[in-house]
Amino acid sequence: MRKGFSFIELLTVLVVLSALSIPLARLTTTTFRDIPWSYRMMQSNTSILNALKQMQKDVNAAKRFPESFNTYTTNNETLLIVLQEDTICYQLKDGKILRQSLANTGADDYAKTMSWPVPKAKIEWKVWRKNNKGYAVEVGTCIEHKCGDRVEKKFANSHLYFVSTRQEEEQR
Repeated sequence: MRKGFSFIELLTVLVVLSALSIPLARLTTTTFRDIPWSYRMMQSNTSILNALKQMQKDVNAAKRFPESFNTYTTNNETLLIVLQEDTICYQLKDGKILRQSLANTGADDYAKTMSWPVPKAKIEWKVWRKNNKGYAVEVGTCIEHKCGDRVEKKFANSHLYFVSTRQEEEQR
């Protein structure tokens, strides 16, 4: 009976281990880096879609899109919507989409504010106007991701919401 391993047996084990380590390294990278990153991207995209769903409801019930209200002004990062009894302000602040009710109803401020976390998201609102009246809002969204030296835009979309024609007829 001999004790230990021969040199050939040790070399064979090292070759097999090195051949197995490459796929295992890729699997480890995918498991610990890529899957959590993809999950965070999907969470951001889901938050954006939830905010857009609420925005679509507000636009469908909108009477008009004012250019300003109190200290707020409609621009690329702020959207104002006048509803029947309220004015709504959408803003992108500190990695969140904020929806605030600007009406003085005496209700709790917390109840009048909604927010959706969207880290690394870029959102722009543009009101389409004809004869100084807003009739639609275009919302551009994407999630920016730094990949090496460049910035990639993931889930880039543009959404267009029109004021309901029923609301326009009621205004006349």
